[in-house]
Amino acid sequence: MARKRRESKKEGEGGEKSKDLKIISVEVVTRDKVVKNPRQMALLYLIDRLGPIHERTLQMIAHELQQRGAQLGYEFKIVAGVPYSPEFKNDLIALAYVGFVEVNPRRNRRLQTTNDGKEALEKHGAPKGVVEVLEKHYEEIRNIASLEDWKVDEHLKTIKQLKGARRREPFGGLGF
Repeated sequence: MARKRRESKKEGEGGEKSKDLKIISVEVVTRDKVVKNPRQMALLYLIDRLGPIHERTLQMIAHELQQRGAQLGYEFKIVAGVPYSPEFKNDLIALAYVGFVEVNPRRNRRLQTTNDGKEALEKHGAPKGVVEVLEKHYEEIRNIASLEDWKVDEHLKTIKQLKGARRREPFGGLGF
């Protein structure tokens, strides 16, 4: 087990600041553990089948698939109109950590499956229930994913343009 250390500052006697060390145990992520985890393999399958795809879009698709009967095992909360699950985020980080998923900088930072991820899927497969639900509703889900990815791309483009405009015209273009 790997361990994380977190230091916190406390006021001790006489106004001195002391540091307390908290040790938190964190489970080590390995490829063997990922391929044995049906939730992570289902997520890898979704990325492979629908990708390249934005993380936000993927969470929306996972939420939609769960509503349609797929047993992904995530508990989603709606934050600002978008489904969010901390477990989902942790599983995505685990997939990236073992090298099954990567972010493609040329495709507006979309997630895609690596060759190692494709090999793992071929060898171990995805949970059958998830595959069945996705294939049954594939066209609808693909359309939802395309629309959401387009929205994210437009949002990123707007942010990039705003940053560029500020860089070119300091002080809001007032001529200073």
